[in-house]
Amino acid sequence: MKDIEIIQYTDDYKQEVNEFIINIKLHEFDIENVTYDNQPDLKNILGTYINTGGQFWLALYEGKVVGTIALLKLKDNNSALKRVYVDSNTRNMKIGKKLLDHVTQHAHDDGVKSIYLGTIDKFEAAQHFYRKNGFHLIPKEELPSDFSIVPQDNRFYYKDI
Repeated sequence: MKDIEIIQYTDDYKQEVNEFIINIKLHEFDIENVTYDNQPDLKNILGTYINTGGQFWLALYEGKVVGTIALLKLKDNNSALKRVYVDSNTRNMKIGKKLLDHVTQHAHDDGVKSIYLGTIDKFEAAQHFYRKNGFHLIPKEELPSDFSIVPQDNRFYYKDI
């Protein structure tokens, strides 16, 4: 079995990443009306994340995208954790942990003070994963003013780096 490779996103993976994320949102998360057109950050991953001081990483297994994770740069050396997805067929391979460790190390190296994220209460496994990895539940009112809240999100976490 090959190892998981963590690489920075390039537009060579644009179509595969878009299909990967939209498929998970539609078929695993049962979120309706998810299309490429209503995912504006996916239209321009380089411009939204990387060229603005953030990050977007991919987990590859046998050359195929099996995970994604992104950091969106915020003010005051804060960042927002975004686009954390892992293929359900590879979840026993600790890909989420590898991606989170990778992005956290890069955030530390880049001088990020805290990472914030939003999720949905019914995603209990995701919340357990975040708590297990040092994130703490906070009220919405404690989010940074420039944190963009996704309408479905109703649980918010942060981690000091």
